Amino acid sequence: MNKVQQRLHPFSNDYFQQLSTLGEKFQVTDHQGKSFANSEGIDMAAALVEKRNQQCRKVIFIGNGGSAAVASHQAIDYWRNGNIPAICFNDGALVTCISNDFGYEQVFSKPISTFAQSGDVLFAISSSGQSQNILAGVYQALKMNCHVITLSAFQPNNPLRQLGHLNFYVPTMSYGFAEIMHLCICHCIIDGLVEGALPSANVDNYLILNELKAS
Repeated sequence: MNKVQQRLHPFSNDYFQQLSTLGEKFQVTDHQGKSFANSEGIDMAAALVEKRNQQCRKVIFIGNGGSAAVASHQAIDYWRNGNIPAICFNDGALVTCISNDFGYEQVFSKPISTFAQSGDVLFAISSSGQSQNILAGVYQALKMNCHVITLSAFQPNNPLRQLGHLNFYVPTMSYGFAEIMHLCICHCIIDGLVEGALPSANVDNYLILNELKAS
């Protein structure tokens, strides 16, 4: 083993150990702060997506930066692999148009106001949980009676985590770990649906429209 390998070996081992630990330690809550087991949260999210798909509703993904890449990736996978109508709003012309005309804070809320329908499912992804354009998008979706699933990290009391009907929180201050875990959670949901491992969760017991009011 050369010197470079000696330096990298403990780092890489620790890196993947931390990632493995986060796979067990991410937290799931509803809008009232009620906690669920990780597997139950995944089941409820999958059941919600499947039920709304059967009702001809779609899935919308929003995120900035690395989270935008997760949003684009998942919109493709939910459509291509799951045959579920799924979209995101990352087209360069769209982003620059809305940012120029209305301000970057409305880069998601504006298209959501046009494309979203009551009963759609919004995945709002933000490592900090504080991005104003993500929060604005969530508020707009709630006003339109969409279901909201949030994925956040960093501080446990971040505002995004308080807004969703279902909230996935990753206890890390690392952008890399947060983004990887958010991607894994979204993948777990769609992969479980594609493989036919459908959940037994009764989503209507937990995710009732209009329970959460936008302020």
